[in-house]
Amino acid sequence: MDKMLFFLLQKGGNKKSVRITTAELGKALGMSQQNSSRRLKLLSDESLIERKGGIRITPAGTKKIREHYNMLKRALEESRIRFSGKIVDGFGKGKYYISLSGYRKGIRDRLGFEPYAGTLNIKLSKNDLRKRSEILRDEPIVINGFRTKQRTFGDLFAYHCKVNGYSAAIVFPLRSNHPQDIIEIVADVHLRKALNRGKGSGVVVEV
Repeated sequence: MDKMLFFLLQKGGNKKSVRITTAELGKALGMSQQNSSRRLKLLSDESLIERKGGIRITPAGTKKIREHYNMLKRALEESRIRFSGKIVDGFGKGKYYISLSGYRKGIRDRLGFEPYAGTLNIKLSKNDLRKRSEILRDEPIVINGFRTKQRTFGDLFAYHCKVNGYSAAIVFPLRSNHPQDIIEIVADVHLRKALNRGKGSGVVVEV
């Protein structure tokens, strides 16, 4: 995490404006006033802070901090959410949605890979159904929705995962026709072929 953003968080900058000069900020962080001013401008340009009557962390900045927090928490606690399920057929809409340029760009930018046009649908066992709620408790990676001339497409909440060792991501569309026990997964490969698994085959997912 950016140490300046962390310092502002310690001062309560996510709840109130912190009144501090760039010279004072630089001294506290062991840098020059010029460098302190430059770092603040970078944070402002990234919309992570706003400077009005002081310095305040924006919602985007708070979200960035939460992402780092969740990553550190998992690394320190070595806690992973692990569940099993069976491959099921979807409604055939995954290919259409993941083929849309708006979602493809969002997945490239936010998840770091070019998605295969389709989703792997996993049906959770009854014992693992609660794992869905556990996943959603963490701060998601948001794939922003978009609008075309015909309609509006909603946001996707995404979480990096591994499926039988393959890197992938679980996606939760804000608008979905799937029941609660179905999890949709995207990856940069055709997962059924890569895993050599067909309908009804069991897989293990680790988030």
